[in-house]
Amino acid sequence: MKQIITILGISLLVSAGVFAQTYPEAQKLMSQGPKNSFTIDLKVGDVKTITGLWEDYQKKSKARKPKYDKKSKEYFADNAEIKSISSNTIDIYSTIEPKDGKGAVLTIWFDLGGAFLSSTQHPNRMAGAYEWMAGFENMVTQEFAAQILAAEEDALKALEKDLKGLEKEKADQEDKIKDLEKEIEQIRGEVSETNKAMAEKQGQIDAQQKVVEAAKAKLKKGKQ
Repeated sequence: MKQIITILGISLLVSAGVFAQTYPEAQKLMSQGPKNSFTIDLKVGDVKTITGLWEDYQKKSKARKPKYDKKSKEYFADNAEIKSISSNTIDIYSTIEPKDGKGAVLTIWFDLGGAFLSSTQHPNRMAGAYEWMAGFENMVTQEFAAQILAAEEDALKALEKDLKGLEKEKADQEDKIKDLEKEIEQIRGEVSETNKAMAEKQGQIDAQQKVVEAAKAKLKKGKQ
């Protein structure tokens, strides 16, 4: 139950933020020549699953099943009905490129029929276009919400494992300190005993020194 609530929380946060954003656009070369495009940087998922989701998303807009052109490496879906962009049907060209690790880069060209969608030529249509693109990004993120949660939980477990390792290291160090303190205390006792032995030996040396001095005095007196 807790996991379901967490996944739902991720999805709601994504939904709240994703519809407020825009997407980079640029003139990019495609099968119809250099045309204005939009890019969605998808940070989760794998290309195969994302491609399937992309096909499903376009079909929801009543587009024909996207066809893949091996030569241009483009997907083409014609006659999509996206009322938020145009009252007429739209042909959608797109490419999906894998990223290192997870995610993919989706590039989209919207053929409005005589012109390709751009913010400079069609500023009043951009809000609807951004919303439609954000809808797909949200779809992908929700699809992989469980994957995101699992990855974050794995990261948490790794951190907790690191902490346990540090705790053990600290305990070992504290045990070493205790052993060293005992050893130091023992050595201090040995030093104390050595000091006593040195004092006793010095007393013996002083006494012997007096004996030697007395012997010297007798020898000197005997020679006179």
